[in-house]
Amino acid sequence: MTDIQSIYSALHSYGLSKRNLASLMPEWWSAEIEATPGAAQRAKIYLAKALSLQIRAFSENPPRVAFDLPNEKRFKLSAKTSEDDVAVAVALAKSASRIALNAMDGDYSPLPTSAAQIRASILASGASWVGLTQILDLCWASGIPVLHLASPLLGRKKMDGIAMSIKGRPSIVLSNVRKQGFLLFHLAHELGHIALGHLSENGAIVDDEIKNHESEEGRNHQEIEADRFAIELLTGNADTRLTLPGLMKARPLADTAIRFGRERQIDPTHAVLNVAHNAPKLFPLCVSAVKEISGQTPDQDVVRGRALGNLADGLDPDNEHLLRNLIA
Repeated sequence: MTDIQSIYSALHSYGLSKRNLASLMPEWWSAEIEATPGAAQRAKIYLAKALSLQIRAFSENPPRVAFDLPNEKRFKLSAKTSEDDVAVAVALAKSASRIALNAMDGDYSPLPTSAAQIRASILASGASWVGLTQILDLCWASGIPVLHLASPLLGRKKMDGIAMSIKGRPSIVLSNVRKQGFLLFHLAHELGHIALGHLSENGAIVDDEIKNHESEEGRNHQEIEADRFAIELLTGNADTRLTLPGLMKARPLADTAIRFGRERQIDPTHAVLNVAHNAPKLFPLCVSAVKEISGQTPDQDVVRGRALGNLADGLDPDNEHLLRNLIA
């Protein structure tokens, strides 16, 4: 029979420490319960669900860790990252997505494949531009949960975004930790994968690093399509490349971006980061300007708030506790 320590030992070999696993355990779990004869079985079942583990492998003696990942996966990884490096992140993203999808009342409503059509619809609603809150609201209204994964179990093995489908129902999971500006393009990019039909019914596209590339040579055509979709959604033109007329400090750049954004209906944070992409030497300046524009609330808090607000009525206590600790 498997004992509780062998379970923790098996998971520790994947960098999942007992200390970090403790945050995922249900609120009724305690040292007293852990010491009971049936604790190992209860922990095994719960952790298999929480971590998207294959229960048969996890029930072996000693337990074997095998993640129950989406059937069809496509990884867009940087040279420094392997599929094994992001396996934990993908497994946690699947767990969080499953909880969110099961808690939602409505079905998925497929989006138009045209970024221009989606942009026009958002602007017609009275929005000044297509920003983070506008795309989040569109996704949730369309039955697409958007989550930001922030569990300490991730360690350093993070990714910028995942577009995932579970039984034909898509979700988006982000993970970048930059507090202002960057999640907007990541979200628009992952939405592009969904709108353009890149996902299979039980598939996932894992983007270790999302950025608009200078060259399309050698890149996967779906990544190019998702980038162009995102830029058109945010700016109205898939070929938008913004530059500065001259050097300026962060505050004047922020003010200029806000005026430009109002005139062109482009989110000022994206306008500034578009400049940074086209002039990498200006990256530190542009990041400072984005901070001036964005204020104090991190984008991760905005994503988290929308998620918990949309799911509050559909979560049982154990799933709410687990989800909060996956996206905390």
